[in-house]
Amino acid sequence: MTLDMLKVGPRVAGLGRAMGARAARHPGLVARARQVLHDQADRWEMLAGVAASASVRLATPLERLDARAAAGPPPRDHRVIATDGSQIEPDRHGIADYYLLNIGWADVTYGSRPAAALDSEPGLYFERDELFIIQGRRRVPIREQLLSAKRARQELGKAADLAIQAAGGTAAGELPTVVLADGTLLLWVLEERPDDFLRGELLAPYVDEMLRIRDLELPLASYISRPRSTQVSGLLLEATCGGDVQGCGGCTERGDDLCPLDGLYDRELFSDLRPGERSARFSMTLKDDLAAYYRGEVPQFFYLNVGSELARVELPPWTGDDPAALELVQAVVLDQCRKGLGYPAVLARAHERAIVSMGDRLAFQYLLDGILARQGLPARPSEKQRSKRVRAV
Repeated sequence: MTLDMLKVGPRVAGLGRAMGARAARHPGLVARARQVLHDQADRWEMLAGVAASASVRLATPLERLDARAAAGPPPRDHRVIATDGSQIEPDRHGIADYYLLNIGWADVTYGSRPAAALDSEPGLYFERDELFIIQGRRRVPIREQLLSAKRARQELGKAADLAIQAAGGTAAGELPTVVLADGTLLLWVLEERPDDFLRGELLAPYVDEMLRIRDLELPLASYISRPRSTQVSGLLLEATCGGDVQGCGGCTERGDDLCPLDGLYDRELFSDLRPGERSARFSMTLKDDLAAYYRGEVPQFFYLNVGSELARVELPPWTGDDPAALELVQAVVLDQCRKGLGYPAVLARAHERAIVSMGDRLAFQYLLDGILARQGLPARPSEKQRSKRVRAV
């Protein structure tokens, strides 16, 4: 053991005391924050303008802030398609240049004729044009966040393929179907890389996959467990304090030393939702240059009390703006969480198919070592990697 617990122990104790103090003050802060939300509830159209003109990313309300809707029962016969992915990252200290993406899926039909298809599909990438995004003499290695963006496109692409197969290649048919993804529908990583070259290579194909699902007239949604977004609380902060907590003074005048909205997770604002209820819908706010890539399909979101937690559900406008599709998504997601004991069952099954375990990684490495040996190539990692395996002074 290299972590000295005696040295870090006092800081752990301090962490515990700090969390205890925060927990004691938390209910009061949340109550004040919810009061701000209710006070601003009918000003949602004005707040949409605040979000559009703000220099930071804020939520754009699409209805009254205090709107809520209860979930109805899902259709007796319906289908849910879910995908997830895992990966083996490129290793610059390894014996070969490659990465692996494993896409898992669960295609489940409920009702009078139940059926299920669960499987995964691995892809190994090692060619030069697979390892880099190439533009002329420029080469950007596909790793870390860019690799995650490529994986997200493949996950959505597989969901679109399954949806097309389910629909016989044309329309969705009479069986209500929901396509469900894990995590956000927005590729935030490409907001941080303001490069049309990278966005064209990664974001445009991702949106193409979204539009394939839209063309089938199928609702699409994604599920985020324990969301940490502050876009709605940030909007209220911008509207009431101008976004400047230090320069506001409003809380101090009331005798409070903490702003209830500063850093407050949005899920706390809606934690008074009853089980099965959803919050108001909001649209994500993007800069014009990035929003253009989504071709009118910038995702929306709402918060949903699934019983064991308050989740964030994201959905594109063709789903969120359609009352029937919105109602279907809410009912199916809630039903999936009940079936999955707190988390959508189909997403859990897709994850099980996608995950690349430590045993899988070791088996793959043994396979690769053996194949390289038969090719007469030395299976030798970098000196740094070797030094971590050998102890010497």
